Amino acid sequence: MSRGLGDGPERRGISLRAARDPGLLALGAVLLMCAPVFPGFWRLVVLPALLLAPGYALLRLLRQPSDRPSIAIAVTASIVLVIIVSLILDVSGVPLGPVSLGLTLGGVTAVFLVGSYARELAGQQGRHRRT
Repeated sequence: MSRGLGDGPERRGISLRAARDPGLLALGAVLLMCAPVFPGFWRLVVLPALLLAPGYALLRLLRQPSDRPSIAIAVTASIVLVIIVSLILDVSGVPLGPVSLGLTLGGVTAVFLVGSYARELAGQQGRHRRT
């Protein structure tokens, strides 16, 4: 069986790194916030961001190892976060829709990313003080 160009483990490693890249996670958060702007069928563009960005941002905040099984964990965490946000919005009386759900999930993703950066910064400052 012959492999095509880029079908090997190197290709999968690149795509996994791209999914965990903080810049792409930030783009995912922005994409979630801008979901209501997309007309009808074009909202499917937001689906990868919806399934990956909140979960990977949470895993990054919790310092979970980033490997192949973390995709399943990230998707599961994202789905659970969507359900929790939907329940919170419903209980608080905010009508569920693309605007409220997208803005809230994008905001949660951004908060997780900022928290992970703050944690890294605090860890680096702690190491500098010890030396």
